[in-house]
Amino acid sequence: MDFVAAKKDFSQALSKVQSIPESKNLSSVMANLLLESVDDSTVKLTAQSYDVTMVVSFPAQVLTPGKLALSARMLTESVKMAPEAPISVKAQPNYWADFSAGRLEYSIPGILPDNMPQAQTPNPKFEVTLPSSLLTEIAERVGFAMSQDEGRPNLNGISLRASNEDGKVKFEAVATDSHRLAKLVRMVELEQGLEDQVKSILHRKGISELKRFLDDSDEEVVLGFERSSVVIKSSSGYLLVRQVELEYPDYNRVIPNQFKWQYKVERAAFIEAVRQAQVVISADKTPLVRINLSSGKLVVSARDPDRGNAVVEIDVDYDGEPLEVSYNNRYLLDALTSLTGREVLVSVRDQDAASILSNPEDGGLLQLIMPVRP
Repeated sequence: MDFVAAKKDFSQALSKVQSIPESKNLSSVMANLLLESVDDSTVKLTAQSYDVTMVVSFPAQVLTPGKLALSARMLTESVKMAPEAPISVKAQPNYWADFSAGRLEYSIPGILPDNMPQAQTPNPKFEVTLPSSLLTEIAERVGFAMSQDEGRPNLNGISLRASNEDGKVKFEAVATDSHRLAKLVRMVELEQGLEDQVKSILHRKGISELKRFLDDSDEEVVLGFERSSVVIKSSSGYLLVRQVELEYPDYNRVIPNQFKWQYKVERAAFIEAVRQAQVVISADKTPLVRINLSSGKLVVSARDPDRGNAVVEIDVDYDGEPLEVSYNNRYLLDALTSLTGREVLVSVRDQDAASILSNPEDGGLLQLIMPVRP
């Protein structure tokens, strides 16, 4: 195989797949990327892991068709170091490749392409066409709350459900680690509704890849569901994400619907207050901030016996009974920054129950965090 590509096109394709190949065991075949000629002007790039497969194409002048399986780390670094000049990649008899751009030359290690595992070909039982912005929003507004605990595999991803409702399709995405929960509901008009409700859990290792796959894309994409995976197709390729084949817990039971305290506060001011207060929190201490609510005033404070105290006061739209509650400040910041809108509505049932943070003008997005006893 022998081809020439513009650095911009090559680099853009690599940036989408670079975190998928094996990075610890470099002797694994999964530490390589597969390059294949599609026609005389297109090269296909495939990256695989146990949880994710991504295939993207980029324009290139293919001089000799064929396949190459090259070290993902070395290929990525070589393209990154290349000057702004056409990049030439040429296969060698030992399965390595000669890489050149301007006056720069590298020899990139490779393996026999046929030793690479066969990439799964998407064969979804059901597909819908969606704006890519919806999937990006799911990843950004919900993904941060996924559990990192491998001992709770059913929480290691985003629960995605789709159903017909009021002539539209309702998409509901939820993630939780049992200390916090993020939920996004969006109604989408589709030319054809769903035959039946769709439920899946997208593995968390595919969510970050989803954002890279859709980076800078404003086109429509096709979302497909298979028995063990979910596939997202675009004009440049596809992303296959493994489903977690377990039941997701009934999260609606933990979302309160009656509240003793509710107040609105400017979201940017709240974020800044939490960031200012957390300065005194040591890295080895529980990141805890205390919220004191009273008429017209919200006080955010933090204390550390070795680093001192911090107190930040902001104005709040509230005239009711006082409230004192503490939160993990990282969880509070994640919830606030993942919301939209100028104001945030904070709803509290009682001091031991989960608090809900939402945008008063967007009923489809909420963040739930558990209080912490100081």
